[in-house]
Amino acid sequence: MISTSLENHSSVPANDLAANILNLIDVACLQLDKNHNLIYGNHKAAVLFKLELSEIMARNVWEVFDKNLCKEAFDAIEYAVRKQKSHISEYFCALTEIWVSLHVIPSGNGVVLMFTEITEISMVKLQLLEEQRRLKLAQEIGNIGYFEGITDAAPLYLSDEIYRIYGFLAQEKPLNFEDLFSYFHPADRFQAMDSFRKHLKTRRSFEQSYRLITALKEAKMVHMKVEFLYEAKTGTTRFYGVMQDVTAYHQTTQELKESKELIESVFDASLLGISLLRAVRDASGEIINFRIEMLSRELQRESRREDLIGKLYLSEFPGVRNSGLLEVMLRVMQTGETEQTEFYYNLDGFNEWYSSMFVKMEDALVVTTVNISTRKFAEQELSKNLMILQQSEDMAKIGSWEYDLDSASFNWSDGMYHLFDLSKDQIPSPEIYLQYATPKYSAVAEKIVGLLKAGNEGFEESIEIMVNQQAKVLKIKASIQQDENGKPLKVLGVDIDMTLQVELFRKNELLQKEIFRTILGTQQEERKRIAENLHNGLGQLLYGVKLSLAKNMINHTSLSSLDHLKELKQTDSLLSDAIKESRRLSHELMPTVLEDFGLKAALDDICNQFQIAIPIHTVYTGLEKKLDKFLETAIYRVVQELMMNVLKHAKASKIKLVINANDEVIHIQIMDDGVGFEQEQVINKGIGLKAIRNKANLLNGCLAINSVLGQGTVVSVLFPNVPS
Repeated sequence: MISTSLENHSSVPANDLAANILNLIDVACLQLDKNHNLIYGNHKAAVLFKLELSEIMARNVWEVFDKNLCKEAFDAIEYAVRKQKSHISEYFCALTEIWVSLHVIPSGNGVVLMFTEITEISMVKLQLLEEQRRLKLAQEIGNIGYFEGITDAAPLYLSDEIYRIYGFLAQEKPLNFEDLFSYFHPADRFQAMDSFRKHLKTRRSFEQSYRLITALKEAKMVHMKVEFLYEAKTGTTRFYGVMQDVTAYHQTTQELKESKELIESVFDASLLGISLLRAVRDASGEIINFRIEMLSRELQRESRREDLIGKLYLSEFPGVRNSGLLEVMLRVMQTGETEQTEFYYNLDGFNEWYSSMFVKMEDALVVTTVNISTRKFAEQELSKNLMILQQSEDMAKIGSWEYDLDSASFNWSDGMYHLFDLSKDQIPSPEIYLQYATPKYSAVAEKIVGLLKAGNEGFEESIEIMVNQQAKVLKIKASIQQDENGKPLKVLGVDIDMTLQVELFRKNELLQKEIFRTILGTQQEERKRIAENLHNGLGQLLYGVKLSLAKNMINHTSLSSLDHLKELKQTDSLLSDAIKESRRLSHELMPTVLEDFGLKAALDDICNQFQIAIPIHTVYTGLEKKLDKFLETAIYRVVQELMMNVLKHAKASKIKLVINANDEVIHIQIMDDGVGFEQEQVINKGIGLKAIRNKANLLNGCLAINSVLGQGTVVSVLFPNVPS
């Protein structure tokens, strides 16, 4: 069997068990003698490199493989031979076009080469680098710096943002533990250092805000969070921390609580855990357990156990019985067919995703296991974020997009396809705005396409497009993504459907104009009515007084005292009628009873005036509380106008008035048993109803009318009970 130590490598595997195991594992193995001649290869190596092992044995490895295409492997082998120590190298193999991890193990007679495919983990590493770049950008945007160090005098690692917070240029000079606290405000310095040392002893994380005096003598407020990690191998405690400049928030008395997740990932040279599990059978031959006969170091590390060899598998990991793995293991033992499965294991203290391959070998299983949690959790998070993004776009009627300035590719989210009603198999381009823009907005579309392709600056524009014969108004916002040198890479943007908002704005304008016209018409009608009342009522009475006085002046010498007194009484009667008419008009213009006795008394006064002509039944609820003066006046006028409409047009024999006022709304309802009317013909023509509707609209309320010819009418007015 090939060992990872520097000893006992004088020959290829000698026993059948070792050879069978090496042929079953998912690792390509080659052995070279001291002259670099091939002396052994397993089945995986033949498959990976597409070789016939019998044809290449005893040949020099560099006759079989092109040294120019395998430079990384050549360098790794030379290094291991020269240094006489194991060496691990990760590289992209041009021969197989995959990422591999090469573990070179020197021996007395040559070297052993172990190739493991790591394409998936390499892609994860690239994603991690991208996340780190985004994290750095987020730190700059959020004024968040990162630091770490150990408890001795070793220098601290500080991110660029820490230097900027402290008033230095990025990485301007090294700062140690004492330097980090020396810039704290004198009143906070001792507290900060004391808190740090106390938590260091217990290794408990802490966070606190402190005042800071920067190298530029600027006063700042920073929020610091520190965590501790004890390293058992070195016996030291490492601390990690983040520091955020929260000065602006502190000055505005707003506390910012920002949490940041630290991304940690450990990648080992070997990604495979290998175990040999021998079947344990009862007297009847049934498998009741498996004995662990071999365990690789990777699996020991993954299981956090180094004492498993010789122990019973199901006894050490009882959760396997309920995870579904035992059924797979028994099926492979029964059928002899290799099976591979991915599973989530959250039993026996684990919380991980694994990929395992089970291969039967005699009365045992060779199991290879890889931890795939990083990929699985990333897929779940990506799926979750994508679902949230799609739901958010659907609800908000928005779409997002990105334009790659180098490749000129224009990528859309699902929301964009919904906005333009296109299928996902259609490939969009920036010119789509020109195709869909209405003629009025063609110049805007040209501007958008130009700005998008240029990628020099962000922009914000509104455009009207035509989709399926329907006009849509889109608000487009775009920003530029740059690399670390400031070079524009992509244009990122969102399209927001503003059609509904624009339509509501237009309707509101029309409504305001209609209200204005109706108010003018109502005022004109009211002036006309007052003028007629003055002319036909008070004017006629005053004219009669004038004639009576003139008659008295002409005839006062010829009339007897009794006739003269009779004439004066007639004049006095006319003056009394004129005074009554004046009071009536004044009462109509400004009801004094409302001012003096309140809303309920004023409503009763209206009903008493109309009670002479028609019986009126009233029901009041909630009028005991004093309402806003403006609302009381509005209620009085609405009731007065509705009563007048019933008397003029309904030909009713009775009226019922119901008013309900609570803390939320005021509801006025007048019901009559009159002739009714056709609502479509009357509802928008009557000045009285228009005036009432406009009063309700001005109070953020509404008017509802239900009328049936010959059966009467119900008019309801509803508006909120809020101060004017």
